[in-house]
Amino acid sequence: MKIVLLGPYNSGKSTTVQKICKGSAISIDYGGTTVALDHCRTQIYGVEIFLFGTPGLQRFEIIRKILSKGADGILFVVDSVNVASFEEAKKLLKEAYDILPGVPIVLCANKQDIRGAKSPNEVADVVLGKNKDKISVIGTSATTGEQIEHALGLIVLNAIKQYYDILLAVKKSNGELAEIAKNIQQPEEKVYSQLQFASWRRLIVADWSSLRFTLTKGVSKITDILEFGHKQI
Repeated sequence: MKIVLLGPYNSGKSTTVQKICKGSAISIDYGGTTVALDHCRTQIYGVEIFLFGTPGLQRFEIIRKILSKGADGILFVVDSVNVASFEEAKKLLKEAYDILPGVPIVLCANKQDIRGAKSPNEVADVVLGKNKDKISVIGTSATTGEQIEHALGLIVLNAIKQYYDILLAVKKSNGELAEIAKNIQQPEEKVYSQLQFASWRRLIVADWSSLRFTLTKGVSKITDILEFGHKQI
């Protein structure tokens, strides 16, 4: 799955990527400022994740658009100490809505380890406004690692929710296309397309010659989590 990190300049996106990937991320920067991307590959819940950190300066809008294409989720990183950056965060959040409409977002109220940082709730009040109840907000510290893995796990779960129905149908079938289509009560052609998308995101293992499909390692456990959530609603 592809997760993109967006947010204002100096909000901590590069540090977040490096923390998640234990310092192994590739960063293309100039003088410590990201001018192209930060990138690494990791796993959570047994799912392979490709992370793309983006430059926050306004003049790099075209790069953000290119890197964000096809993303399944957004980690939106805000500097909780620099209140002056909140207005810039609002502009970039609107840009994110335009680039990736409907894609799930988790807001990281970063730098919570620094004295004077605004609380996650205070950051959400300003940056999210009327969308406050629609987006999860987590207080993080990219420097110490506080809540970073939790934020990544949450955005991955929210991203996988988009494929929940097809994944559950695969799990409850014998792996054959016809039975999967029957379980989800959709035409085989439509189900085949959904299976392709899930395969590209490495959520299922596909044998295209025999049209048999199984969930990848870890995804079955995630469907259990999501199914429990559905039952609770």
